[in-house]
Amino acid sequence: MTFKVKRVGHLVLRVKDIERSKRFFQEVLNFPVVGQNERGMVFFSTDRHDNHHQLALVPAKEGVTAPSPDSVGMHHVSFELGTFAELQEAYRVFKEKDVRICHTTFHGVSKSIYFNDPDGNMLEVYVNVPEEEYRKSVPNPYSRYGSIDD
Repeated sequence: MTFKVKRVGHLVLRVKDIERSKRFFQEVLNFPVVGQNERGMVFFSTDRHDNHHQLALVPAKEGVTAPSPDSVGMHHVSFELGTFAELQEAYRVFKEKDVRICHTTFHGVSKSIYFNDPDGNMLEVYVNVPEEEYRKSVPNPYSRYGSIDD
């Protein structure tokens, strides 16, 4: 018998300052806290009915180094938004809250904002572009076609 992965379940981030990161995910991305445990972990979910937690934070050991853009490991994680208007609102909120925006991109299949959390982990919020739209304008829907803030 073979198996099939249903979906990506959740992300667990190791963070230097649990309270700072908790505030970031609550105030910048509007993730509601759904639980905490005795190990200091904090759990978030935007839909507990569908997923008990989408994100968890775990305290890092004292003195650990921050992630490097050149090291092997996860490049980024993304969070899907519903509309382009929500993506524009996210951009406005990021600017207002001094979130470090790395870049924005039109990929063909999506429009994205890449940014860093307080520990330097790269994250992305994106909105999908309908296939009938991107097929009209791009030869490869998985490429990069410039910034969305031009």
